[in-house]
Amino acid sequence: MEFLNGVNIYDIAKKTGLSVVTVSRVLNNNPNVRESNRLKVEAAMKELDYRPNAAARILSSGKTSMVAVVVPNLMDAFIIQVLSAIERELKASGMFMVVATAADDTEFADSIYASLFMEGRVDGILILSPIYDNGYYFELKKRNIPFVLLDREQVELQVPSVSVDNFYGGYEATMSLIRGGYKKIAHITGSECFQSSSERLNGYLKALEDSGLEAGEGMVVKGDFTPACGFNAVSDWLRDGNLPDAVFAADDNTAFGVLNAAQINGIPVPGRLAVIGYDDHPYASMLFPKLSTVKQPTEEMGVSCVNMLMDIVDGKPKRNMRIILKPTVVLRETTRN
Repeated sequence: MEFLNGVNIYDIAKKTGLSVVTVSRVLNNNPNVRESNRLKVEAAMKELDYRPNAAARILSSGKTSMVAVVVPNLMDAFIIQVLSAIERELKASGMFMVVATAADDTEFADSIYASLFMEGRVDGILILSPIYDNGYYFELKKRNIPFVLLDREQVELQVPSVSVDNFYGGYEATMSLIRGGYKKIAHITGSECFQSSSERLNGYLKALEDSGLEAGEGMVVKGDFTPACGFNAVSDWLRDGNLPDAVFAADDNTAFGVLNAAQINGIPVPGRLAVIGYDDHPYASMLFPKLSTVKQPTEEMGVSCVNMLMDIVDGKPKRNMRIILKPTVVLRETTRN
């Protein structure tokens, strides 16, 4: 194995007085090495200032020490929090994170990432983007390229996944408003391409049904996880004279837009309009009034998906691995508790 500064495995063997085989075992983390020999090799590597050539290391081990994470964008607080948790967990395992962005199937298929990952340029892939192309997943499985889906499931494919129970989150968010005495409750959905959006909507509808309530006309508004859609929804309700008592926003960005519109139009929160979001954005507890929301288990998601992927990389797969995590309702000042 060659190194960037010209030092190679034979130099280390000569320095330590050990065989090339023993040095190679140490370099490849073979457990069948005496501790005293391992310490000699490590001391020699430090003294000789060894810096391994990445290409040589990949050829010798068959591993790149890199994991790809595919996300729809780098603007969303939830995504950033999950990425941070993934990076911490990978770093603790001596791995590196490569981030690729793709908003949908088409953007991913047209990108260079799709082919590079298929060529095995990374040890595994974590997919948080809404990519539903079953053909791509079948090809990954065919080529034995490890991957894990995040925040959604492809049950029919029996692929490993770590997801959040968004139905439960939508149900509990809505129930918290109902328990607060609100009856005319609206919901601003997330982007339709995300499985989480439909699950949160279904949770909202079920909570209303279980409480003998209905989503009245104009109370379900299509959104896209942006402050603009929340602001526009309030503006439309005011224009039509149809302002609800409370709003369950599909994410905190949408909720921020609702709060902005309420402030501009002099609508008391939560006296006249209650608001609950989703994700527990870092700003949710800093703004005034502090936003009630549904906290996603981002740290647990990051740790779970990395551990699952590493098990697969290490050849310890379990059939149809699925982890479903529970979110938590956090009540603050924008709802009557």
